[in-house]
Amino acid sequence: MRRGRPGAENEPVRLIERHYTTDNDFSIPHYMSIPVLILIALLVLVGLWAFMPAPLAMCFRALDRRGGRLKSCRVEAAGIDWHVLEGGHGETLVLLHGFNADADHFNRVARHLTGHFRILAPDLPGFGETRCPDAVDYRIEAQAESVVKWMDRVGIQRCYLGGSSMGGYIACAIAARYPDRVRALWLLAPGGVEGVAHSPLFQEIAEERHNPLVIRDRSDFRRLIDFCFVHPPWIPSPLARFLADRAAARAVDHQRAFDAIRFDSAPAEKLAHGLDVPALIVWGRSDQILNPAGAQVLHGCMNRAETLMLPDTGHLPMLENPRTVAECWISYTERLARSDGEDPAHRP
Repeated sequence: MRRGRPGAENEPVRLIERHYTTDNDFSIPHYMSIPVLILIALLVLVGLWAFMPAPLAMCFRALDRRGGRLKSCRVEAAGIDWHVLEGGHGETLVLLHGFNADADHFNRVARHLTGHFRILAPDLPGFGETRCPDAVDYRIEAQAESVVKWMDRVGIQRCYLGGSSMGGYIACAIAARYPDRVRALWLLAPGGVEGVAHSPLFQEIAEERHNPLVIRDRSDFRRLIDFCFVHPPWIPSPLARFLADRAAARAVDHQRAFDAIRFDSAPAEKLAHGLDVPALIVWGRSDQILNPAGAQVLHGCMNRAETLMLPDTGHLPMLENPRTVAECWISYTERLARSDGEDPAHRP
């Protein structure tokens, strides 16, 4: 029995108030009311939005990829650390982006395609998040070989192959050299067609004004958006600034890439001449980057091409009109499967 001070047993018990903090204690100090916390959160958000676009840009980009049911992955092939977006199930559809773009250009159309195809969209060397040696060979034929080596590395022997702008140009080069590896081409306003008049953008380049495709600052980025679209999709301001800053940091390299593509690469007509691979050519009638007349030029070069001209659409139909573009491609591949004697519903 504990002994205490004599008479202590008759004293009232004193309750000592103690404050304990545990992992489950989420109490808010009296000076931090809910409205104050909301105000602080808003100020932080405004600060990030205005002065630090990168964190919010990453969030918006992640949401866009999630909407397209695509996930980011990396693979090394031929000394290049490729960043790739992948998702969906079905036959493989490889998608190649355009100049000064990245694989995220296919996020919005992918949400309509991943139920039908397994999509693989790489960031091409020199663009996006793909890491590569400084001395990249940007000639279209060299870029095509790089993509084929990546395809070998990930086990793609034969696939549907799509491309936007420069990516469509590269897709033509792959099909010209490796026709047995391409089930069909999906060419979205492909570049490299020489036998047409200058578009408004290339007229500026011909007059030796600034090349709008090579972005030096944020105002150049906004101007390029105006060239690309009739009805621009919403791009959150932090994401737009992030993309503009990333492109501006690579302006010298992108000018070198542009020169190699324009002056040192075979024309698209030469690559496509006599090509027997089935192809769907899609072009916006209001394209200001590349002359829409290029669609008929390419159609005349290829043995099994179909052409779809989209009204009130600019240079990037998969961003401006994603559902229409996706549905046309799905319909085309189903017709192609039927003509080959396959059941489209039971394709591997």
